Amino acid sequence: MKLGQVSAAKLATMAFIVATVVVTAGCGAFGGDQNTFNPAGDVADRQLDLFILVLIPAIIVLIGVAVAMVYILVRFRRREGDGIPKQVEGNNTLEIAWTIAPAVLLLAIAVPTVDAVIDLGGKAGEDALHVRVVAQQWNWRFDYLDPEYADEDGRPFRTVDLYIPVDREVGVELESLDVIHSFWIPKLAGKQDVMPGRANTLKFNATETGVFLGQCAEFCGIGHAIMRFKTTALEPAQFEACLEAIAVEGEDPDPPAACVP
Repeated sequence: MKLGQVSAAKLATMAFIVATVVVTAGCGAFGGDQNTFNPAGDVADRQLDLFILVLIPAIIVLIGVAVAMVYILVRFRRREGDGIPKQVEGNNTLEIAWTIAPAVLLLAIAVPTVDAVIDLGGKAGEDALHVRVVAQQWNWRFDYLDPEYADEDGRPFRTVDLYIPVDREVGVELESLDVIHSFWIPKLAGKQDVMPGRANTLKFNATETGVFLGQCAEFCGIGHAIMRFKTTALEPAQFEACLEAIAVEGEDPDPPAACVP
């Protein structure tokens, strides 16, 4: 190998190491505010289980292929004095095996995946807290649709951040007033598109109290980066007290003390 080739290889290796450090540094702590590997709800927990179910065989296949490639490169490398390799048409047994094996693996993954999609994609139950989520450039609005939260004229109670009771299912109706947005609370549920002219739905819950950061996950214009919101999960009694306090004190600039978990 020439000197120039050695230098180029070293530079490429150093660039790869630097890029890896930079990228992984942005991942934050394991328990970060928007870390999907630290779920705080049943839906997010099941989605993580499904992800790991797919990830493990993928890693095994990756390692197997990498080891096989290294073995083949070393075992069958060209040596001095070697002529043209013997030409073969293939191995029927291997070809059948590596056709059947992926099919069986995909089938094994498909069963729990389809089951989770059907279960998580269903409508929220009657006992759920029903909320209409309205997105527009560049903020969110939350309307509580259950009759007990409506005012004397029947208008739903409205907040600028989302407040939910812990251990209770939340069913949201997603609407957009302008462009396509994406509703995402990483620690509670996966992403769901918010589209103009179409009402999508999503259900989730929180299994612990706390403040969980959410955001728009679809580039929606120049103010996309500031289109964030907070989801505050409270004990049921404190949740009711929180909404009552907001009705009196408002949320601007900070929520009332009753809304702090």
